[in-house]
Amino acid sequence: MEAKEIIPFIEPLYRFCHHRLDNWHDAEDLAGEILLYALDGMGKYDIGSLEAWVWRIAHNRYARFLDARGRRESLLSGQELSDTGEVYWQVDEESVEEEYEPVFRYLHTLSSGYRDIFVDYYIGELSVRQLAGKYGLSEATVKWRLNVGRSRIRERIETNQMDKVYARINWNTYGCNGSMDTNRYLHSQVARAICLVAYEKPLTVEEISLRTGIPTLYIEDALPELEYGDAIRMEGNKYATDFIIFRLKDRAATEAVAGDLVQRMADFYGGLLWEGETDPDAAETQNRSAGQGTSQDMGETQQTAQAPAYWELGFYGRERGMDSLGYILVPFLLRKKIEDLKNYKLQLASGNFPPRKDGGNGWFIVPEVPAQGETGTAAYCNGCNAHEAGGGHLYQYYHEKGRANGSLQRLARCRILPECREGVVPRGRIPEEDLVYLVQDNLLCREGDVYKLNFPCFTWEQFTGFCALYGREDARMDARLGDWILSVRKSFEGFVPRRLHGQINQWLSVYCGELIAHVMEELIHRGRLKASGSAKDQKPATDGVFYIEGTFHCI
Repeated sequence: MEAKEIIPFIEPLYRFCHHRLDNWHDAEDLAGEILLYALDGMGKYDIGSLEAWVWRIAHNRYARFLDARGRRESLLSGQELSDTGEVYWQVDEESVEEEYEPVFRYLHTLSSGYRDIFVDYYIGELSVRQLAGKYGLSEATVKWRLNVGRSRIRERIETNQMDKVYARINWNTYGCNGSMDTNRYLHSQVARAICLVAYEKPLTVEEISLRTGIPTLYIEDALPELEYGDAIRMEGNKYATDFIIFRLKDRAATEAVAGDLVQRMADFYGGLLWEGETDPDAAETQNRSAGQGTSQDMGETQQTAQAPAYWELGFYGRERGMDSLGYILVPFLLRKKIEDLKNYKLQLASGNFPPRKDGGNGWFIVPEVPAQGETGTAAYCNGCNAHEAGGGHLYQYYHEKGRANGSLQRLARCRILPECREGVVPRGRIPEEDLVYLVQDNLLCREGDVYKLNFPCFTWEQFTGFCALYGREDARMDARLGDWILSVRKSFEGFVPRRLHGQINQWLSVYCGELIAHVMEELIHRGRLKASGSAKDQKPATDGVFYIEGTFHCI
């Protein structure tokens, strides 16, 4: 290659640098540096595409220029280079080249009518109007050629490769009111990378590209969907993430204020679970000596002298001891207590959820989770799934390892629960295929020739009566819990960007749920609650599954 072949790139390179830097002096210095590197390389290497070569050098030298300037300013100011907090991946010359290489490689495969417009728009940053004037085309034609060029390059690169961002971003994503398909918007690593870098402060497309190392065309492809899903919002010509990301470092800071609250609450509710009930081992011995079977059969045996008060309620399905029923009782009581304190006494109600463009309401809930194999958050989930099941609702407070949500939906669709007042499923009422799944997930159990419900079922009156038996008040516990909620609120205000402070109260509810999860885990650890999914049966747990007739809705 001859040196004169570089001449057509001089003007676009100066434009490239000028659009990205503060002044002409820096732009001229950087453009000159890029040209020198390109000319030097032309004499040393066998270059397939000069265009790809030049623009790859331009991006690499620009990244190095910013890095050098940032380090210099950091030394002068005594501040860290990064203004986004924690660094989630490293963007260096090799990684930039790795991701941009496919784009550069395929630029030369476009015809000149598409390639020149594509380069001037994405690299030279000319507007559609400027491009129309430069090439004597209508703005509609320019837009059409840009779209065609983008589509052709995407087809040749295989877009799925762009989902491999430098370090995987591990998030759990769900909607705060359960009505949104968050995975539709945040399933890809590209979408997550965009939202992560635009979290602390709004960024332009160019700034997002530089911080993530993702080529601009992929970012522009992702942004419309993220905007539609209200994951990203525009502020002027910049984009800002529109939901709270609960990062691991933020979680650590928040959990530091919990103190001994989990232990105290486990003491309180552990005492409630056993109030008026004999030790399970002692009860089992007594029942055996009386010829009444074991404590595993409590629902089918006569009451002993030490029978707990809830037996008098007469609810149907499989009645179990409080070491199982506590999976229902404790989350319900705690959730109600927390909601009452938060919303009414502390005046921290979430308020109405905002309407969304996709038809839902509310915000995304996005906690960061550790990489696979690392220790994380509580395995127990206090979330309550509800499914309309004919004449009432089927609920589940679930343990992660024993989640049977798919089977709950299947059982709800059968709409047979009000017909099972004796706990027995009517013969032929459930299709054979459904029976297999429901037995497999332990929601039904087989005894001889009949199938029985393997979880408790209540009328509305029975459930409220059941909760009332254990609804103890404790002013000191309420005070500690209220102080903790306020401390968590203050912690969130410290790390959540100010523009997102309106979402904090909703996040308070979510995080208080994690407190409940930790209390449940502590009760399991102490033996107050039966460990779900025991090694002896390996079946998904049904502890926490229950049905309520009528219109009652759990919190």
